[in-house]
Amino acid sequence: MDIQDLIALGDKLLFIDEPKFRQIVELLEQMGDHPDIRRTIAIIRPRMVELRIHRRPTLKRLFCDPFEDLFETFGKTEPMPLSVIERALMNSLWPLVETTIGKDRLKGYRGALHDGPQRQELAEAFWADCAATVAGIANTAAGEAGRRDGAMDLRLTPDRMRALDDIATILTIAPEVRDLKAALSPKPVSRLHQDHLDGIQEAGRRVTRSRPEALKLFVLLAASRMADPSALLGGLWGMDLGLKAVDRATLFMDLSGTVMAQIEDRSRSLKASPERVPDRMAVADLAVGLVASLDATRDAMEQSRNKSFDQRLKQVRGSVHEMVRTQLLQDAETGIVAALGGLDGGADDRAQLAQAESQARALRKCSTVADQLGLRGELRAMTQKTTATLTEKARQALGGSGGSGGGNGGVGGGARSGYTAIRMIELLAGSAEANKVMDEILNGGRR
Repeated sequence: MDIQDLIALGDKLLFIDEPKFRQIVELLEQMGDHPDIRRTIAIIRPRMVELRIHRRPTLKRLFCDPFEDLFETFGKTEPMPLSVIERALMNSLWPLVETTIGKDRLKGYRGALHDGPQRQELAEAFWADCAATVAGIANTAAGEAGRRDGAMDLRLTPDRMRALDDIATILTIAPEVRDLKAALSPKPVSRLHQDHLDGIQEAGRRVTRSRPEALKLFVLLAASRMADPSALLGGLWGMDLGLKAVDRATLFMDLSGTVMAQIEDRSRSLKASPERVPDRMAVADLAVGLVASLDATRDAMEQSRNKSFDQRLKQVRGSVHEMVRTQLLQDAETGIVAALGGLDGGADDRAQLAQAESQARALRKCSTVADQLGLRGELRAMTQKTTATLTEKARQALGGSGGSGGGNGGVGGGARSGYTAIRMIELLAGSAEANKVMDEILNGGRR
């Protein structure tokens, strides 16, 4: 298969077996930095991340290393970084950086790609050179703001202009970012421990001394290595980054505002649509993640004794309440029980059953945050009512013969319907409740 045939496969590459997929990634990397190759890599990147495929070191990757945590993410429910840099911008910027620095000077930095006594020194010199180069490009591009830049072949929107400045700034603190990434590894960090906080503080104090204007970006990079960026807020308030009290409060409020805006964006990301059935597990995952972010942000606000975000927190919590109520709780009993009525194995029946199972799982997951959302009573009542209906369906189907045929016609549809009802009870109310119902049916059949 030649490279054009490989590129033509597009997203089909996501589904080939792992050994072959790894070979294809290696082949694509050998083909260089061609636009078609970049597009193909972009398509398969989610699977590359999932498989943690090690990629060969290049100067382009070394260039991106300090700010790569700000690249846009792939999953719908995965939080975006708190300050996003488009891969498209980076892909247009790097050739310009290469040309500006020049091949001869770049050649002298290649030792930074391999182990050796000068690796760290060369990497830091490379980043410093790139920082000055990108700053120059950004200054030139400022005159083209809002228009299409010929050198980068991109329209320079305000977000892209901001990202260019961010890249230049981050490259000036690349050594500190390298230490930050080592302290917050592996990514994503789900919970901050003292060694994490110590690592952030130590590198952050160096940034404060050398480039205080870069400290906010440094903190945003730290937050972007967290599974939930809001989890950094509590630790940040008590952290000594070498700032005056007023500057520390300003930094904290800046980060809090950015975190709050992201929470608000996420709360709008899965609005119900009359044209489609919602992905109920995605709704549940989002709800649980948002509640965790809200709680972490509220706790941090209480530490700082600042109430300026109270109303926004309340509004987002209300939005999550409504999302769970309308997309998961509403008509849950009808949707779950109805799936038992059509089990002849057709495609539509399988799809309906899969949706019902997803809804049952989602409701059970949301039970962990029902209290915080003010839905505990409503969720408990719905769970009890649906479980009672499913229990009755299971008894009707299985009760007549201890589960070996039942009153609805032998080992076929009736028994299948009964066992499916038991399965739904397990997903909705847990294994203990499902086992209890099954034991009652079996014991009843032996009398």
